Amino acid sequence: MDFIFGYAVFTVSQTEQNMANKTLKTVPKISVKIWRPLIDKFDEKMESACLRRDAYLVKLLRTEIEWLDREVSIPNSEASYNYVFEKLDEFDRKLVSLAIPSDLSARINEVCAKKLIVRDAFFNRLFLLLAASPKVIDKLYFGTYADEWRSEVWSECKHDGPFFQNGFYPLEPMIDPLWAIRAGLELFGEEEGAEDYTTPESNRKITVMKNLTGEIAPVDSVYTTIFDIKIRDHELTGLSCYVPDWRIPGQPAETKYRSYLDEIFSELENLP
Repeated sequence: MDFIFGYAVFTVSQTEQNMANKTLKTVPKISVKIWRPLIDKFDEKMESACLRRDAYLVKLLRTEIEWLDREVSIPNSEASYNYVFEKLDEFDRKLVSLAIPSDLSARINEVCAKKLIVRDAFFNRLFLLLAASPKVIDKLYFGTYADEWRSEVWSECKHDGPFFQNGFYPLEPMIDPLWAIRAGLELFGEEEGAEDYTTPESNRKITVMKNLTGEIAPVDSVYTTIFDIKIRDHELTGLSCYVPDWRIPGQPAETKYRSYLDEIFSELENLP
């Protein structure tokens, strides 16, 4: 404490000031467990691009959590949640701490709780999409259209925002790296016969797909497409944000669906 012109002046040491600044700037952290190959590849890409991982993710997550809420238009069942949780637990995962603002963390938890989504499955799927090679994306989402979906998106969307905003405004790019996948799914999804559906609980209109027994599910999207391939001998079901009950072994809906298929094949075998 110093005295200047008769007044007591309390001085703050540089160390104390630094501690105060650090406290004010501290961002809460959340912990997620990410499949090791994904986090290693993603960190490698961040370093190569000279980007700060957590700062980039915060920008991205503010957009993607709203897409997750929109695309998973029907909540998972408890059986689906448990199934994905068990499948995800089979992966060799690394505990990762992410600096996420509390309001964003709360929004992520809210959406995952409302839609019964395994939160770590959402993060692992997002990391997979950011770290995967173009060939992997082709196979995960587009199958027989793997060789043409990019040219179709270019043809349909070359005059839209993402092309111009990232080109004409280099210091103000959109952080929306999955927009082209969404555009491609929308273009090719029109051929798959989606139907309008009104939810009984909220009287809200959504677009759904129906299987052969009439069970409904959200249309294929970034977060609802189920990956039917293996990577490094791992089934990717554990990276699902939505799984209908008729895709879960042992569930009544799955038994009904399988019985229906058996009946169809039996009829085909008996054709003259």
